[in-house]
Amino acid sequence: MGLYFERFVDGLTALPDAGSIWNRTAEFAYDLGFSSCSLTIARKSGSGLQSTFFMSDLPDEFSKAYRNDGLVGVDPFLQFSCNSLSAKKVATDDLACFKGASAKHQAFLDQAADSGAVAGVGIPVRTTGSEHFGGWLFSSGEKRDVFDLLDKDHGREAHLAGVLAYERMVSIGFGKLGQRLLSGRERECLLWLCAGLRVSMIAEKLSISESAVNLYISNAKHKLGAKTREQAVARAIFSGEINI
Repeated sequence: MGLYFERFVDGLTALPDAGSIWNRTAEFAYDLGFSSCSLTIARKSGSGLQSTFFMSDLPDEFSKAYRNDGLVGVDPFLQFSCNSLSAKKVATDDLACFKGASAKHQAFLDQAADSGAVAGVGIPVRTTGSEHFGGWLFSSGEKRDVFDLLDKDHGREAHLAGVLAYERMVSIGFGKLGQRLLSGRERECLLWLCAGLRVSMIAEKLSISESAVNLYISNAKHKLGAKTREQAVARAIFSGEINI
């Protein structure tokens, strides 16, 4: 492992919440050469799966379908890769990567491919024997032969980074049912933004300064990995942080 990996690990201890850890892990994955990063945690519910946490830089349309439209229920990574903690190399054009998968799982992989994920490294952090299970997926949009070289050079670093990042999340309380990334004030500000209020109007509503409102919105953007206020609102809705 190189110096950059050591700095990544050391830096995790200073991060205060799951959103910050996800952002730092995604940045590390990008620097290794991966193009996208997702962390998905689910639990069994009746005859299917229910998402308890999903954070991804894949397009919002995919994230919405995953969290709210039942796409999590046909995620082959959750169903076939999380029976052990071994990292798995997967490809959206190779259903054989998931032993036991069917055509409905290929449809999921097709949607992932349309969102830019061609191949990836699946990194389980909790197995299906746990109440909550799932893990990271570091993906690439490159052709399979290019990705194979990336995995050969950096697959082990990616695996260890995902495991250590998740354990850091757990150490600060992440994983408890119902836990949220955003504070109450951050959620309030995003809700009022969603309702069409300007910063000055939100400040008046909440009896706080405009600079405080801007700070809460900025913090929410950072935790959600959003570049704009509009994207922060969308991700907060899709992840269940706010309800409208």
